[in-house]
Amino acid sequence: MHALAFGDPARPVDLLFVHATGFNAATYSQLLAPLGEEHHVVALDMRGHGRTRLPTRPDRLRDWLLYARDVAAAAAALVTAGRPPVFAGHSMGAVVALQALAAQPRLGRGLLLLDPVLMPESVRWGTRLPGLRQLMRRGNPMAQAAIRRRAIFPDAEAVTASYRGRGAFRTWQPGFLEDYVAGGLITLPDGSVRLACDPAWEAATYAAHGDDRLAALRRIGVPVRILAAEHGSTAGRAVRSRDRLGPHVHLSVVPGGTHFFPMEQPGLVRDALRQLLAESAGAQVV
Repeated sequence: MHALAFGDPARPVDLLFVHATGFNAATYSQLLAPLGEEHHVVALDMRGHGRTRLPTRPDRLRDWLLYARDVAAAAAALVTAGRPPVFAGHSMGAVVALQALAAQPRLGRGLLLLDPVLMPESVRWGTRLPGLRQLMRRGNPMAQAAIRRRAIFPDAEAVTASYRGRGAFRTWQPGFLEDYVAGGLITLPDGSVRLACDPAWEAATYAAHGDDRLAALRRIGVPVRILAAEHGSTAGRAVRSRDRLGPHVHLSVVPGGTHFFPMEQPGLVRDALRQLLAESAGAQVV
C-alpha cells in the first residue's frame, strides 16, 4: 500500500486518513498538510486507487470489508504500542475506517466520519443475492457513471481541463482538483496517462454494499464523530435516527455542505479533527 505522510515521521502516528471512492490520498493534501505542523498524519491509498498496487477483482467485490482489512493491516504496522491514532475517512473511506476499528478496536482511539455511506438494510441484502446484485448494479447511477468514465487521456493537463468546474468538482476549493489529478494517474509507455482507479473497479466499489455498517457503528468502542452534509448526504438514515446511534456517537450537520464538504470547507473539517485529536490524546490501547 502507498501512503502520504505529513508531519514529523519520528513521532507516533496521530491520525490515519482514508479517502473516498475513486479518489486518492493526495486529493486531501490541502486538508491534511496543515495538521502536520502539530501531528504526524498518514493518508492511505486504498486498493485499486492511487499508487497502491494490491490486486483487484471487480467481479468478486461484494462489500467494503476487503478495504477494511487492508486498512487494519496498514494500521497494525504503524501503531505505536500504547499510542493508537485517531481514524478518519470520507464517504467510502469513512465506512472503511469504521469497519476496521469495529473489527480491531485496539488499533485506534477515536473516529471521525465525513459523510459516511450508510445504506438501508434492503440495499445490503440485495447486494448479497447474486441475481439481484447484478440488477442493483445496473440500477446504481454512481456505478453506471463510473463504468462509462473515460480512463485514458493525453496528459495530466487534459484530465484537469476535462474535470474543472464539472460534476462533483464544481464546488471544490482551488488546488484540490490538481492534487486529485497528481495522485490519481499512471503514466503509460507512450506518455499518455490513465486513471489509477480503473472504472470497472470504481463501479464495483459503488455497488458493493453487503457489509452491515450500522451494526458496526453500534458496536464500536471508541468515541465517534459524524459530520454529515446538509445537501445530498449519504448518511441519511443516521441523520434521521441520530437518537439511536448510541451515546458514544455525536452527529453534526455541516451547514451548506454537499457530500464533498471536505473540499469545500476544509477549515471546518480540520477543526473537527483537531478537537477529536485533543479530546482523545490520553487514550491508550486496552
